[in-house]
Amino acid sequence: MEDTRRVTKDMIKECLVALGIAEGDIVFLHSSLKSIGYVVGGADTVIDAFLETLGNSGTLVLPALCRYDWEKMDREAIEKAWDIQTTPTFTGLIPETLRKRSGSVRSDNPTHSVTAIGRYASEITKEHKTAHGGEWAANRPIWASYGAFGENSPWDKLYLLDAKYMFIGVDFSCCTMLHHVQVLLLENYLRKTDSNASWPTFDFGRMGKKLEHLGLVRIGKIGGAVTRLISSRSLVETAIRLLREEGYDRYR
Repeated sequence: MEDTRRVTKDMIKECLVALGIAEGDIVFLHSSLKSIGYVVGGADTVIDAFLETLGNSGTLVLPALCRYDWEKMDREAIEKAWDIQTTPTFTGLIPETLRKRSGSVRSDNPTHSVTAIGRYASEITKEHKTAHGGEWAANRPIWASYGAFGENSPWDKLYLLDAKYMFIGVDFSCCTMLHHVQVLLLENYLRKTDSNASWPTFDFGRMGKKLEHLGLVRIGKIGGAVTRLISSRSLVETAIRLLREEGYDRYR
């Protein structure tokens, strides 16, 4: 039977506090609105619940990734198709709603932008256009635009600021921060032995299960959606250590 429970803003706020979200936090969120159930007020209610919990000193960051016809477009065509003001995100209704909200700031990258609102919104988004890292890698995927995940990208800033990295109704298979792990592996390790190393690949979902097994992920629930929360720094540094110590084959 379909769950008809009405999920309100106050209920979401209670769940966020129980999970460990507090005033002043920086939170990055992957989400599925549908997974929560019937939310009174829809995506705006979810965003408002976060903003009220985080307070004026907090920051909310959402993915604003863009989808293109990858088989027919090269990097130049993708760059031309990108418009920071109007190109929609395909990462769900919650991110698309924040993208359109007054006061939000979007980073300038044609494939992996983010939208942020709050104290550190400008700091997190402002240098994405000039970010760099791993551009030299052999077989770099066309969907990974130059500068997408490298130094000074929002993903780098979230790592350095140790943002709380959260999932609502989705799992690590959509964890964009693990692309930052790929770039750090390339720049800090692989480049030392191979100046034309291939883009490192591994299964994000399998890595997520390992992080959960290690006790680094806090599990909760909002409505019908399972929630996961992890420190950005723990996520990145543990994933790099595991891949270097255990090899990629265990995560494929």
